[in-house]
Amino acid sequence: MIRDIISVFRRRAPQVELTLVPTAVQGREAVAQIVRALQLADRQGFDALILARGGGSLEDLWCFNEEAVARAVAACATPIVSAVGHETDVSISDFVADVRAPTPSAAAELLAPNAGDLQQRLDGLRRRLVLRMRDQLLRERLRLEGVARRLRHPGERLRQQAQRLDDQDMRLRRAFERQLAVRHERLVRLETRLAAQHPGRTLALLRQKLDSLAARLPRAAREVLKDRRQRLEGLAQTLNVVSPLATLGRGYSILLDERGRAIRDAGQTQPGQRLKARLAEGELEVRVEDNHRTPVTLSLLD
Repeated sequence: MIRDIISVFRRRAPQVELTLVPTAVQGREAVAQIVRALQLADRQGFDALILARGGGSLEDLWCFNEEAVARAVAACATPIVSAVGHETDVSISDFVADVRAPTPSAAAELLAPNAGDLQQRLDGLRRRLVLRMRDQLLRERLRLEGVARRLRHPGERLRQQAQRLDDQDMRLRRAFERQLAVRHERLVRLETRLAAQHPGRTLALLRQKLDSLAARLPRAAREVLKDRRQRLEGLAQTLNVVSPLATLGRGYSILLDERGRAIRDAGQTQPGQRLKARLAEGELEVRVEDNHRTPVTLSLLD
């Protein structure tokens, strides 16, 4: 029975470490030893326990029907698989345990993860992870390209001019190659004229101009950011000036009726009516004593 369990674990999950807690499984001392073995195993912090015994007669298996053994199984915090006797043998321990297995080998198969299945699942998860990463990278790349297309960078015009210059240079070289075979003599004359106006000089000047513009680009970007930051601060100050909260902060309040509507005219109220006064910090419950409509002049310097 023990060899069957060890064999199953070696075949299906050789990485799992097994610990054998020996005890008598029949006889007068069997009940006490089984209880002590269960308590000892439960204190060791194992992932799971197998309560196993080979087949036998009803009398041989009777210790697994004892109340002390059943209570010890129920008291275990560690999950227990009961595998007592053959498939046709049933004991009280089978009903108390977390899981019943028909045989000790079946109990081992329940607890022993199949290494092949684990590897297959791991490979599947790895493939899914790779696909997710690729999809995420693709989405981020597309989003970045979209942002780059919308961004009007000063260097974009420089790159377009450089690309156009490269295209013209390529067309010129191809034209030279086509004319080389049929007009060799004319090419010699053109080389003499080309010496004074060689495209390389123009390329060098344009490259120098490109380097100069590239050096000016960071400074221009900083100036733009500085200007935008100043504009933002100005807008923030303007917003603070016209904000109702700033008005409340200077000591004013807003009167609201029971429906939450602002009171702009004394004629909107009735004596005895309850209103809500919203201040810069907190609110007040007020009652209208009178609703005189005589204008009141308030000093703006208060």
